[in-house]
Amino acid sequence: MSPVRVRARAQARVLHACAAGALAAALPPLVSPLAAQGGKLPTPINVLVKPNKAAGTVWSDEGPRTWTPRPTAAAITANDLRTRLYQLAADSMQGRAAGERGNFKGTEYIAREFRRLGLQPAGDSGTFFQILPFGPIGIDSLSAQLRIGGTTLKQKSDWVPQVPTAANGVGSRAALDNVPVIFAGQYGDTAVALDPALMRGKVLVFTAPPVGAAVAASSGAPVSFVSCSDVPDKFGANASIAEEARQRANPTAPPRRAFAAPLRDARPERVGAAGVLVVGLDDMSAAARNQAFAQPQGMRPASSLNADAPPAATISKAVAAQLFGKSIEQVSVGTTGQTVSASWQHQWRLSPTPARNVIAVLPGSDPARKNEYVLVGAHNDHVGINSTVVDHDSVRAYNMVVRRQGANDPVCVPTAAQQARIDSLIAIARSVRAPRRDSIMNGADDDGSGTVVMLEIAEQFAKQKPARSIVFVSHQGEERGLLGSRWFTDNPTIPLEQIVAAHNMDMVGKGRDWQVKYGGPASVQMLGARRLSREFGDIIDSVNANIPEPMAIDKTWDVPANPLNRFCRSDQVNYVRKNIPVVYLSLGYAVDYHQHTDEPQYIDYDHAARLGRFVHQTMTAVANRPDKPAIAGPDPSMPSCNR
Repeated sequence: MSPVRVRARAQARVLHACAAGALAAALPPLVSPLAAQGGKLPTPINVLVKPNKAAGTVWSDEGPRTWTPRPTAAAITANDLRTRLYQLAADSMQGRAAGERGNFKGTEYIAREFRRLGLQPAGDSGTFFQILPFGPIGIDSLSAQLRIGGTTLKQKSDWVPQVPTAANGVGSRAALDNVPVIFAGQYGDTAVALDPALMRGKVLVFTAPPVGAAVAASSGAPVSFVSCSDVPDKFGANASIAEEARQRANPTAPPRRAFAAPLRDARPERVGAAGVLVVGLDDMSAAARNQAFAQPQGMRPASSLNADAPPAATISKAVAAQLFGKSIEQVSVGTTGQTVSASWQHQWRLSPTPARNVIAVLPGSDPARKNEYVLVGAHNDHVGINSTVVDHDSVRAYNMVVRRQGANDPVCVPTAAQQARIDSLIAIARSVRAPRRDSIMNGADDDGSGTVVMLEIAEQFAKQKPARSIVFVSHQGEERGLLGSRWFTDNPTIPLEQIVAAHNMDMVGKGRDWQVKYGGPASVQMLGARRLSREFGDIIDSVNANIPEPMAIDKTWDVPANPLNRFCRSDQVNYVRKNIPVVYLSLGYAVDYHQHTDEPQYIDYDHAARLGRFVHQTMTAVANRPDKPAIAGPDPSMPSCNR
């Protein structure tokens, strides 16, 4: 499941890195779900740990580290899920980040299973894949050049290109050939007028403004971690609703660092400058220099950013002296220097390992209804490899005590009592096995679990003949902002108006009673079933009342308050946007949410299999009933998710 907001996701990374680094030394490494938080009594340690030296396991929810694949069968079983998930969430999949090799391998596996089951491809051009226009965007360091006369300057030590943004107004392309430079004073000093007759067509050289005015406050992370005793309890929907209401009524959160507006100087563009060089490289960190050549992945932009604006680069004082033959401090406005040539382009390209939805159809058996579809989906991506390496069991120990919902809870400094519990858990782990350093975010629960349950449902349906067609969609890029479901619903490969109901599964692997509020072996959190079609919700409840293994449906999250922004954080949003009845099913947030420890050995496979059988039975009822669920229209009291 994607985090609440982009900023929240970035802050979670910052805080997690701090916890794994600074706290790793100050507080023995990390762990979360059931400890004293918000005044609640801690879960007894013997509920959390069940050390077994012979098996090499520590935690009470821990299974084997490895699982030998075995043939799967039509029935939805725990062992079939193990066979699938230990492959999909293996370290070799490298965290399945969208557009990266591990995710590409994961989608190959999903398509291979669809093909083996005899399903029909429903992606692009007769394939199982629907390729998203997703890939790296940035400046290629191999081709980027800045030269003084015939001398090529060294990247990072002599110069770096400035990355264009909407805020800085820097051009996205440099194509300069022996253009003279002219000194234009201090960048951003609008009190100084620039003469167009003198500056037009030249490369303007500026000194950097004072650092305080030029550089925004950094990450937005708190100046210091708060005490865990000050972290409010948000364990379960009701606690989240109460705390969010309290914050709205009394918005006195800990002070945050202010973000300074990025500096922009419009004068070069106004006078028709060919380019801009700012003398400031000596004050840039190595990380900032490297960032100039970073190529983060994203969707293809509609157009080049700042296409007609002059390009810009940051240069060192030594390069400035080379340009003018003397120290930049000795140069006056209007002084001309040598000529420069420059070549680089900030551009998007498709990832060499494309981000892909994987789509398959089982045709319906009833000629009158086979052109209508019942959809089930889950997302195949996770967040890749973390730059921070941590000790696996220490992370779990810390989170077991003070981050009961993983990344939904902040990193904080444990109280003395909490630290003692963390230390005792780590000591138990050390009595069983040595530290294990880890950087791969495997995403077994989020959302390897939903993906493999979807495959099990597909295998069972493949042996059956439902009246309506069944469509299986493995969504891409949920973690990047619900990209795959948005792309599919905006560019459908089957008629959207013919989808009678959709089922989205996200994080269906951890719902034990000590992991989530109202958890247990039959629990499921369900959101959205009645938002567009009350009849769809009635069908689900009717099925649940008449099956041998009924689920204990928790609807506390499905309320207008939208605790933790829950409904708006997964792919069901884009189906609601297209007026398609959809239900979101999850076992809930647990200790390993967006943590290094979200690995296959901690999944409750029996619980996930039971949920899979329930979803299959619900889909069967929808697929075979004479009429499709009636759409009553959106419920205005429920969150719209601004989509």
